Amino acid sequence: MKTLLLAESHPPTLEHLTGLLSQAGYTVRPVNDAITALEHFSADNPDIVVLSVDLPRVEGQHVVHLIRSHSQGGRVPIVAIDKGHLGRARGVASVLDLKVNAYIPDPLKPGELVPRLEPLVRAAQAVPLTGILATLSRPAVIAGELRGYPLPAQLHGLYRLRRDGVLVAAHRDLSRRVFFLRGGAVSFDSTSRQDSLPRFLRGRGVLTEAQESRVVEALSSGLRIGAALADAGVEAAGEDLLQLLRDYTREMLGRVLSMREGRYAFYAGDEFASEVATVEAPALAPVLQGGRRMFPLKVMAASLRANLTEYAVRSADFSRDLQAMALDTEDLKIALQINGRIMLRDLLAHGRGELRASYTLLWFLKLTGGVTFSPTPVATGSDALSAAAAPDVIAPRKRKTMPGETAAALREEAVRIITRSYFGCLGLDIAADAEAVERAYHETAMRFHPDTHAEFDLSDLKDLLDSVQEKLSAAYRVLSVEEKRKAYLQYLFSRQDVVGRATTINVDAEIALRRGEASLKKRDFRAAMQAFEEAVAFNPGEPEYYSYLSWATYQGSPGPLVQRARGAQKSLKKALTLDPYLERAQIIAAIIEMDLGDAPLARKKLLKVLELNPYSTLAKAALQKVGK
Repeated sequence: MKTLLLAESHPPTLEHLTGLLSQAGYTVRPVNDAITALEHFSADNPDIVVLSVDLPRVEGQHVVHLIRSHSQGGRVPIVAIDKGHLGRARGVASVLDLKVNAYIPDPLKPGELVPRLEPLVRAAQAVPLTGILATLSRPAVIAGELRGYPLPAQLHGLYRLRRDGVLVAAHRDLSRRVFFLRGGAVSFDSTSRQDSLPRFLRGRGVLTEAQESRVVEALSSGLRIGAALADAGVEAAGEDLLQLLRDYTREMLGRVLSMREGRYAFYAGDEFASEVATVEAPALAPVLQGGRRMFPLKVMAASLRANLTEYAVRSADFSRDLQAMALDTEDLKIALQINGRIMLRDLLAHGRGELRASYTLLWFLKLTGGVTFSPTPVATGSDALSAAAAPDVIAPRKRKTMPGETAAALREEAVRIITRSYFGCLGLDIAADAEAVERAYHETAMRFHPDTHAEFDLSDLKDLLDSVQEKLSAAYRVLSVEEKRKAYLQYLFSRQDVVGRATTINVDAEIALRRGEASLKKRDFRAAMQAFEEAVAFNPGEPEYYSYLSWATYQGSPGPLVQRARGAQKSLKKALTLDPYLERAQIIAAIIEMDLGDAPLARKKLLKVLELNPYSTLAKAALQKVGK
């Protein structure tokens, strides 16, 4: 049966078409929004896509463009359906800029939709697929939602079965793929530049910013990573390069394991091996490393809660999987204490290793079958001949006094967290999305959790650290839900005057503005333009947004200087119509006049700004430039 992705925002139409297409012999994946459609497309790899032309845009782009830009999007036929059955058809003109294979004005009209699908599917499948696409063309072996951290158990299953294939995890327009050979992760790729190998190497200090750009260009031209590094003047080859690739694959697999939203699917096959650079690494080690770095402690604690009063004992799988687990010395010390005679709660509280290290290792060993649990002590080794074993007792560990400087710094930062806003206590900007909130919460909560400082006596700091956890939990509960986050922002704006805002604050517009400002700092002017255009759309009466849009347009638009200036001046005109004294708009207008060669007019405008605000640092800096 062919898999069909159906995206339609009108519930009755979605329900009717789902039944119609199912009767026609398709396995239908019905979704009602563009974001979910992207996730299903990336993870489920459908044979054909049927979507409504009026789906909301994602980050300013139609979902068809996002699908076509995907690595799998070029081969999949896409059929656009309209609302003729509701008397609201937009017409074929609405899809002229979309790369669709067919347009159906009325999908419910008998004989219109279903007969158009089969020829498109046959034509697409007539083209022989090779490499990665050949693997992804098969039905998924496993698939599901990413809620509840399902991937660690799935990766252990892949290792046990020695599977070859591709694991795809998708959330919104983010798609990550992990490639497996004989049950171990050997390569990785992603649609996010933040996940790219050059960005990872830059974070490791191997590349500078300029070298990162050169490596990205070299890789896009088809060079292998070794040649791309050499082209950028970086010496990394042989075992050094292989170790970097192993570290990169482990790091990225940890990010995949920690994803909490979206979908995943695994496709069996090894055709991809000729298209991706592969490295061999211990197959199970990334599960422990990823869980240790990315998972909140409460996830692992919940997994072990039912076994706290039982006795942990190493199983036969522990020795068999030891090489694949690649445990370090500290983990081996903890593991060697698992002798079947120590109750799990005592092992966690008083055994070797810090509390988080012990929890993550026991969670990992339980997941992989390396430990089992017994309600009574278990005889092992030389005691195995005994009828029963006596429990061991571990003396409570003696806690050290925390160094004065460390305690003072912890206290100072804790007070800062308690007294700041929900965004401030997590160190976030108001444009932070749910994923950033999740990451910041876990990192900050872990840093201030008493278990992180389990070796120290925290009696003097206990109340303060408890207050920090309460504040962080409250921040997470509010900021992780979009509706609550927007309501909280509206509350914040209502309590303070936002300088330069001429209209009532619109939360969506302010968030778009912050995204645009962040893009400007990165000199990503196209993204900044898109964000400022969203801000203007959300609140067209706010002149400040137009001034930001004019600057991004001037810096990021294609074409010669005069053309860019003309586009920016249109936005400036709107800004100054709304507020003739808007400082930022006047300064940008002066800079444009200066670049166009009219220095006297630029000076005149800047002097006018300084008359109104003698302390304007922006105007003074621009005036100095005019003087040169």
